Amino acid sequence: MGKEVEIKLEVGDLQLLDCILSDPEITGRMSAPFDHIRMETTYFDTEDGFLAARRWMLRLRTENGRAVVTCKTPGEGRTRGEWECESEYLEDALPQLAALGAPAELCGIDAARYMPLCGARFTRITQELRLSAEHACMICGDIGELFAGEKKAPLCELELELKHGAAEALEEYADLLKTRFGLCEQPRSKLERARALVQASV
Repeated sequence: MGKEVEIKLEVGDLQLLDCILSDPEITGRMSAPFDHIRMETTYFDTEDGFLAARRWMLRLRTENGRAVVTCKTPGEGRTRGEWECESEYLEDALPQLAALGAPAELCGIDAARYMPLCGARFTRITQELRLSAEHACMICGDIGELFAGEKKAPLCELELELKHGAAEALEEYADLLKTRFGLCEQPRSKLERARALVQASV
């Protein structure tokens, strides 16, 4: 199973995000300049909420024009199951996700039953950070919007994802950034916040 260890920090405004990403605490750990990736995400579910009931996520995301389908499932603590493949269409992606080990129930449903639910449009400013000789993470500054139909909500957050090493090292670094910049952890995923817009429009 693919695994992801991730921490989200609420930032709130672009000026603070710029300040954080230009701080020596960040730039001093980088070996290359930031990459800028334009992302557009569509989240799917069935009419009866098959995925929501299981807290599973199925999304189609374009990353500077490259299409990727991803499935995520809950795990222990900050760890989540994650599988992804490059594809523009769910019907092509689901068998590939199944081959990678994604839940058989998800992949056994006809792709036509999955409907677009909500989404996100944002620019990701990202680069790998060296936390120590044994530990590294990706830092991602995401700025844009969440949407569901005509409803929208601003998005401005910092995301840390473990590349290699121990989850404890990622947590320690997140605590350092929270203290240094007065940040709070964002407990809800982009999907959860976008889904709340769907419920608000009912």
